[in-house]
Amino acid sequence: MELDFRKLNAAKLFEFSKEQEQLIFGIYDRLFGIYDLSVVAVEDSPFQAFDSGEGNSLFSPKICYFITDKNKENPFYLFIVSKIGTTVKGVRTTALYDSLQIWGMKLLNENYGFIAINRKKWADRIAGIFNRFNINFRDREFNDFYVLGSDRLKTMAFLNETRKELIKAFPDDDFKLEIKNNILNFGLPKNLTADNALQVAEFLKWV
Repeated sequence: MELDFRKLNAAKLFEFSKEQEQLIFGIYDRLFGIYDLSVVAVEDSPFQAFDSGEGNSLFSPKICYFITDKNKENPFYLFIVSKIGTTVKGVRTTALYDSLQIWGMKLLNENYGFIAINRKKWADRIAGIFNRFNINFRDREFNDFYVLGSDRLKTMAFLNETRKELIKAFPDDDFKLEIKNNILNFGLPKNLTADNALQVAEFLKWV
């Protein structure tokens, strides 16, 4: 079901501050200049199929874009999600303390099982933490990343040269990439900005 983003009722935006609303509209306008996009219900995206049912109640999608390039190709989904604020004791704060983040999903043409990829931090490279779990440890050109996979052959099939170069070139070290079967989840666990929304969109377009 397609929604008209410019006519979302107050109930759809009531949790956002004025600054967050302005940011959301600004991101929409910048994406609209590059891609063909519409706002769809979260239920019409791969989100629920990806969710294991053990979802984190502190992490909630608020707006979902269905996006293609201008040729109606390379489809993917972008989510503006709310990371709910809590105190040090785990008590939920008011909605005004929630932070927004950008995450995306893409349906792949193959079933790759489970894969998780993260960039190593400098201290991790020194300590060699988790090296025994890195299925790609012999690939010196990809040695800056932790790669976990349920099936070695499927993981190596996903990590072709094009995808490895795309991952290595991503400008933010804090990305999270996870695959469950044929659904790829990719995002930045940090405060939403227009620039990181465009970075995630560009990655999902080509991955």
